Amino acid sequence: MIPPFGLAPLGFLEVPPPELIGLAAEAQFASVTLRTRPAVPGGAAFPMRIGDPLLRACRRRSAETGVGVGAIEQVGLERTTEIGALRPMLEVGAELGARRIVCSGDDPDLSWVADRFAQLCLLAAEFGMEVDLEFMPFRALKTLPEAAAVVTASGAGNGRICLDVLHLVRSGGSLADLKAVDPHHLGPLQLSDARAEPPAPAALAEEAREHRLLPGQGALPLAEILAAYPKRCPIEAEIPIGRQFPELDARQRARLIASAMRNLFERCQALAPVTAT
Repeated sequence: MIPPFGLAPLGFLEVPPPELIGLAAEAQFASVTLRTRPAVPGGAAFPMRIGDPLLRACRRRSAETGVGVGAIEQVGLERTTEIGALRPMLEVGAELGARRIVCSGDDPDLSWVADRFAQLCLLAAEFGMEVDLEFMPFRALKTLPEAAAVVTASGAGNGRICLDVLHLVRSGGSLADLKAVDPHHLGPLQLSDARAEPPAPAALAEEAREHRLLPGQGALPLAEILAAYPKRCPIEAEIPIGRQFPELDARQRARLIASAMRNLFERCQALAPVTAT
């Protein structure tokens, strides 16, 4: 049985949220993540406040299609981040039915990041939401062990790790590193593929944002990661392929990504060992 899976906004940042929900429904995604706060200064996002027409349109489209809003993003935990100022963002997330908010660690002092992460988790708990900490080799919080250390140090019961398989591999991580993490600390799993040979360190962000491959086109250990990952955790496709398929519009790209994801799950199920009865 193919598990439900969601669509991350990277690769669709030009698409307004109600339209993203609609194209996700057409491609048979179960949910979407909405970027309501820029991931980098000046980056694309669709900020909303309670009462905004855009928020009402998202709720209406979600109700019409059955596609849920699984998460909102993205909070960079840096020295200028005011946790209290994020309350309107969380209010919008709760109004949309989101159960998660995604953040990154953008300061090299991991104890400081753990403190701010704990504060964000406390605020998110008021809205019944979990906080997913994503590590990226081109940001200050670079590796899975670092992310696990922050979540552990925070002591937050609703703190989780967002694991992007590309970031795991490009940061030097392995299946053994994954198995060493407390499964309770693991949250969403983001899937894509990539070439075996990594780019130069200075080009890692560009690869992640513009040069990912569809599952099955590259060399990432997707089947092994899926087999080892807790089954309770959400799965997302984060596969920006606009550069790879410039002739496709957003709806066509979403359909292609969904098809590749379903093919991946089918291959993994075919490889799974049969348990004798």
